[in-house]
Amino acid sequence: MTTDQFWQIIEATHAATQEEQLQNFKRELQRLTPHELIEFERLLVELSFAAYSWDLWVVAWLYQGGMCSDDGFMDFRTWLISRGRATYEAALKNADALVGEMCQTEYPEFELFGYVPGKTYRTMTGEEFPKFEFQHPKEPIGGNWLRSELKDRTGSKMLNLCVVFNEIGDQEFAAIEKQFPRIWELCVQKGILTIGAPKTPSITLTPEEVAATIDPNLEKTDFAAYLKALAAASHQAYKPKE
Repeated sequence: MTTDQFWQIIEATHAATQEEQLQNFKRELQRLTPHELIEFERLLVELSFAAYSWDLWVVAWLYQGGMCSDDGFMDFRTWLISRGRATYEAALKNADALVGEMCQTEYPEFELFGYVPGKTYRTMTGEEFPKFEFQHPKEPIGGNWLRSELKDRTGSKMLNLCVVFNEIGDQEFAAIEKQFPRIWELCVQKGILTIGAPKTPSITLTPEEVAATIDPNLEKTDFAAYLKALAAASHQAYKPKE
């Protein structure tokens, strides 16, 4: 399967909702042979790895109010691929160009999209995809706005790279504002970024907003109350180490 054929399949799945796109995606993949499915999955993985960059991650992190874990960034990259070739290639050249596309969806993630090839292959063959010869990159590419000491996680006990965003400071925020003006302006307008000299720009989330990033159906749950109760219990139980 060529790269052109891959993108033709992706373009053929486009629909008004993710649910509709999933159905279209299943239909398109069911037309392929098992060998073609393997090649499709190989290209899907390669494209996801190619989009593993600090620039795309920080744009996703900012847009989602400072909530984009390692797994969340994988789902973001799957969503990016699902948007089609033009959007994907433009984003790799300039992550800030994604703002317009992201504004068309509340949650720019598409975890289920990435599961369809494997499920289709299992239905056809009763087996899992064979393992590919390449592995996930150890660290994102790019990120010239990020201090080298933050990129270097040597000796860190934290396996998740998303912790880097908890450590960025004035230097990074200044560079982000300059390098990604569209996402910066959008986040200021939406109140995601609060700026007030001489304080460092910060991302502030209420318990309800935190819960909403985990459960989009927040209004049907009591998850926000759970988070508040958990925070209160932790505060009450905490005692300084003697």
